[in-house]
Amino acid sequence: MSDSRKLAIIAFADIAGYSAMMQADEEHALAVLDRFRQILEEEMRVHEGDIVQYYGDGCLLSFDSAFAGLRASSALQLQCIQHKIPVRVGIHLGDVVYKNNSAFGDGVNIASRIESLGIPGAVLVSKIIRDQVKNKAEFSLTSVGYYHFKNIAEPMEVFAVSNPGFTVPRPEQMQGKLEGPPAPQPSPADQHEWERFQMLEILDALQEQKCVLILGNYAFSKPATAADSPEQELFLPELLMREQHKWIEKHPADSPSDFYTSAQALIDQAGGQRMFMELTRIRTSDLGQRQLDRFKKISEIPFDLILSTYPFDLVHDVFEANQIHHQYGFYSYQQEPTPLEPFSEAYPLIYNLFGSERHKESMVLSLDRLYQFIFGILGVHQLPKLIQDKVQQASHLVFLGFSFDDWHMKLLLRVLKVHEKEISYAHPPGPHGIDRQNRKFFESNFKVTFLDKRIDEFVSGLHGLCAESGFLRKGLTVAFTSEYDHLQLMTEQHRLEEVLEQLDELIIQDGKQGGLLKELGAYQQEFHQIKEWEQYNVLNKQELEKKLRSLKNKLALFIDRVAESIPA
Repeated sequence: MSDSRKLAIIAFADIAGYSAMMQADEEHALAVLDRFRQILEEEMRVHEGDIVQYYGDGCLLSFDSAFAGLRASSALQLQCIQHKIPVRVGIHLGDVVYKNNSAFGDGVNIASRIESLGIPGAVLVSKIIRDQVKNKAEFSLTSVGYYHFKNIAEPMEVFAVSNPGFTVPRPEQMQGKLEGPPAPQPSPADQHEWERFQMLEILDALQEQKCVLILGNYAFSKPATAADSPEQELFLPELLMREQHKWIEKHPADSPSDFYTSAQALIDQAGGQRMFMELTRIRTSDLGQRQLDRFKKISEIPFDLILSTYPFDLVHDVFEANQIHHQYGFYSYQQEPTPLEPFSEAYPLIYNLFGSERHKESMVLSLDRLYQFIFGILGVHQLPKLIQDKVQQASHLVFLGFSFDDWHMKLLLRVLKVHEKEISYAHPPGPHGIDRQNRKFFESNFKVTFLDKRIDEFVSGLHGLCAESGFLRKGLTVAFTSEYDHLQLMTEQHRLEEVLEQLDELIIQDGKQGGLLKELGAYQQEFHQIKEWEQYNVLNKQELEKKLRSLKNKLALFIDRVAESIPA
């Protein structure tokens, strides 16, 4: 199906309670799914409908007319009733965008919401479908009430096929994607099915370029020490707490479990800022396979804006290692924001909200800096307008790896105006989850939808949905390189200032390379001299480019010598 936009009849159909069926008897459940798909494909051939996409135990269907869509859906439901397959169907007419063999848009979203109200044996339709077929004697349709669906401005009347053999659901049976107070939580058997629809909503928002990813400190971790399990990871808040207790002799009970409080306790000590940098900085070469997979998948999920509250370059490094064209920026409460180019799915922006190691004074790594950040972003130094507009227009903000029990989360959410959005949130992997009262507060005041998934489960699930939809970002996927290969890549990209900074840290950390450090100092001096010539227009553009090419070639050779002396 080629890329296009048109009015279309869209139907969703799925097997209700399929997760419970799988848990009870996997072989039987797979047989039911096979039979459902056989019936579906047969009815689509007879009624000339299109199967746009399968979603596990469900499917998305498209028809050229309301009559054909309702006739096919009704025939499908009758066959499923006869074969005792518990299927729900929802149908709507609306604007649909077809792209990459998938469909999305308001028509798809509303059809999905109508289907979510259904029960086995029912076919539900919107009023516009009912109006299209009301003169057809073949169908009897009964109103089952008005419903205010999520993200739909006005309540919509829903009708059920009431011909003999069909089930007309009672109002108390109809619970789906509705506005207002949260519907009762589904039974554990239906939890997986419920979460699937939430993930599909995030996919819809991604496809409509109305979804922003925001990464918290629990999204970043280091492999545990050799003494621990090889699968164990140390997330940054836990790592900082461990080091705080070791170095300043405080016991866990004596100090709060807040990331910035722990960071402040370290930074206030002599040498503490350097210790913080060494503890929390993560390079791609530091990551274990599970962590590499996590960030590689994040780079392939087509978010056009990723905001990070981590002031280092890991996400940027992963995008480079995966050879995905992007731009990178950071916020500083001390200066006006750097101008940004327009970003898109093909040219995403990675933006560090809490500063960058490239400008160390901008880094938010303590309570004092956190206060300065909040006052700065609410005052003179606001976020770049491109980011403000994107966040304002987004329907979903995905918060991944945050502890909502931290006091500053309320302020951060207010700064981003998230009380005006739907928010889907992947549960942090911390040991204690979220306090029940805090959860209720964020659900009621910020309309947060908590997805009780671990980070990797959430990322893999969303990555899988994007893959099924043919919607993954098309980068030049390559294996992650060594640290020195990455430095060479940065050199080729003329990111010489970053290369000089990273080489400085490598050589100082090794502590045994006085000769290399002295040579590096000469290159640093040469670089600053070139920048000074550029600032005061001492040299023309061609002369500056020649000087920079010369320095670039020297650094490429120097990196090879450092690699020989300090193995990665």
